[in-house]
Amino acid sequence: MTTLQQIALSWFLNAAWELPVCFVCCWMFLRFLPSLAARVQHMLWLAALGFGFLVPTGTVLGLWSDSIPTSGDPRFVLPDGLSRLGLTRLLLLVFVAPALYRAFLLVRGGIITNRLRRLSIPVDLLSLQEALPRALVVNVRRYRARIFSGEPTTLEIGPFTSGVRRPFILIPAGLFALSKRQMLVSVVAHELAHVQRRDMLWHLVSEILLIPLAFHPMSCLLRNRLAETREMACDALVAERVLPATDYARTLLDVAGTLRDSAAPLHALSISESATLERRIHALISLSSLQERNLHTWQKCCLILTTSTLFALLFSSSRAIFLWMSAVPRPSTEILQTAPPPPPPPNRR
Repeated sequence: MTTLQQIALSWFLNAAWELPVCFVCCWMFLRFLPSLAARVQHMLWLAALGFGFLVPTGTVLGLWSDSIPTSGDPRFVLPDGLSRLGLTRLLLLVFVAPALYRAFLLVRGGIITNRLRRLSIPVDLLSLQEALPRALVVNVRRYRARIFSGEPTTLEIGPFTSGVRRPFILIPAGLFALSKRQMLVSVVAHELAHVQRRDMLWHLVSEILLIPLAFHPMSCLLRNRLAETREMACDALVAERVLPATDYARTLLDVAGTLRDSAAPLHALSISESATLERRIHALISLSSLQERNLHTWQKCCLILTTSTLFALLFSSSRAIFLWMSAVPRPSTEILQTAPPPPPPPNRR
């Protein structure tokens, strides 16, 4: 097996048990502090994903270790039993195939999003000044967000936000009716909150980091946590600056009932994308997500100390597993040849 294959296999094997450790540690921390603001929770889940991606890279440090070559052959191989059974190629196939499929979905989502934007009609912001609050119109101009009116076919997807450098908001044409002004305000405010928070950038970063982790079932749970806290953070921003929490919660129900809002493209963020609507409405009504409860200084210090220790332990464990896999057992004949001679028998007089 080549060096690149050995690094890839050891990375996947380390990620198989280190990603659940990162997920459980973040989940336990949030269980102890359930009243944290949604934006703080989203940052913690992003940190958990970053740790789950970075700590397996400790395998690369094994390349510079003096303890790898235990024989004269510098090649990196697995034990002979595993190589004969072809387990190496099978494991690489199991790990790489979901990653390639997830990358294909990401590229396909970007193509679909661009196609929908080209088929949509740009909306002049001057025509929306009567429907939208003045502060919302100012923010749209400030963040240079473009608003498009989708064709009736886009009702199957619903409103969403996409674009990193030049963000745009696609809204179905049915929401521009006079009878749905409240829903239009809520949708524009929610999607603009994604633009203000730069959620599209972090969404793309998280999706790229999740590509090599697509083989792991825990990656689906992590993706759902990221989507849920991201939507709840935007809900909190809208309820704080634009609409009262109860009115906004009713509007979310109206939007979910009016639009056939299925899953948005993987390259976009929808108003109800991947998040549990029941939990979002409960958070709005109870005002638990609206309270800006940040971490105290002592909590930040404990969190930094704990995460640093955990990162060092997992990083060194990845290197140790790589060294164990790379060890080439010395032949028994060589062991006999290099064994020291037995001591001479004592002289008996």
